Amino acid sequence: MKQTLSDRLLRSLARPRSAPQEIWDQQLRGFGCRASKQGTVSFFAMRRPRGSARSVRIKVGDFPAMSLSDARLRARALLREMQDGVDPRARKAAEARAEVAKQARSFSAVAELFIARHVATKRTARTIEQLIRRELIPRWGERPITDVSRADVVALVDEIVDRGHPEAARLVFAYARRLFGWAVPRYGLEHAPTDHLSLKDLIGAKAARKRVLNNLEIALLWRATEGPEAAYYGPYARLLLLFGVRRTELGRAIWGEFDLDAGLWTIPPTRMKSDEPHTVPLAPPALEILRALPQDKGYVIGGSPIHYSRSKRELDARMTALNGGKPIPRWTWHDLRRTFRTGLSGLKIAPHIAELAIAHGKQGLSRIYDQHRYDAELREAFALWAQRIMSIVAPPPEKAVLLRKAT
Repeated sequence: MKQTLSDRLLRSLARPRSAPQEIWDQQLRGFGCRASKQGTVSFFAMRRPRGSARSVRIKVGDFPAMSLSDARLRARALLREMQDGVDPRARKAAEARAEVAKQARSFSAVAELFIARHVATKRTARTIEQLIRRELIPRWGERPITDVSRADVVALVDEIVDRGHPEAARLVFAYARRLFGWAVPRYGLEHAPTDHLSLKDLIGAKAARKRVLNNLEIALLWRATEGPEAAYYGPYARLLLLFGVRRTELGRAIWGEFDLDAGLWTIPPTRMKSDEPHTVPLAPPALEILRALPQDKGYVIGGSPIHYSRSKRELDARMTALNGGKPIPRWTWHDLRRTFRTGLSGLKIAPHIAELAIAHGKQGLSRIYDQHRYDAELREAFALWAQRIMSIVAPPPEKAVLLRKAT
């Protein structure tokens, strides 16, 4: 049936009927509507594309969600395509495939694959993943990875430096370089946008950190980590100082790694930078701290991986309050490791023992010819360091380190 379609006619068709009804529009050839038995009215366009042996029928939309005027405009465009020899269905499928391919090459999609296939196997996987999700994906997520330019990388580094975090900028750049280097052979990139960029030129030469906490600061830290208000970060800070390990090595420690009766903590190779296990003798002060912690959860500190930044902020605030409102010079968790190593030298511990204490392996031919474990020497080193710490934080009255009165 042919009839000029109108809103009034379409409304009359929108009711249940005994059989479907189809009406061709007299105003636009190849355009029509179909009313189902349930009263659903749909627009369609139908024509044989040039060069094709069969006609193509395409649904345009439903009335009244799509108005008659909009349906005519859409149908006219589809009919024109078919007249030009284009099958709109094939075009739409090609566009969908192109969009899928585009999404697969978006920075966010590539970054997710990088996290799953490469980062997940690394010792610092959680840190790398958090940084990529915080700094890189929000910035470039929907863009094709091939569109990220060298200028984009420079702008990112400059922005983080301008926020006052040059070391964070170095870290972000390092992980961005790894990600793009991983993507180059997989996604046909001619080069990585991080190529030919020098952090020395962008930020300046990296200054070697030499921060070591002095006796007053050690005493202040110990005092700031006592009491129930420091229950979350207190044991962590004290053990980090006593053990000289890296923050993640302790922060993700589980009770299954500890033998309190034997006084040993064995860190698995998966959490060590050297990819080798590391055994830490537990001196009496460390054992006392560990035995006071609840052992009904997997993780030693807080029952879950510790939040390093939050813990450090809370500890800094308490140390500042105990120091009369004056903050001590900036320090990091890693500075406790340097304090430990420097302290061992101050105790006249042999350099090779001190290096083994912080899991720095034997050097040169010693790795091959010296297979002695130095267990007794290491236990003595940790015990002497613990005694040194206790002499600072709990000295005899005549040798007490005076702290400022908290305000």
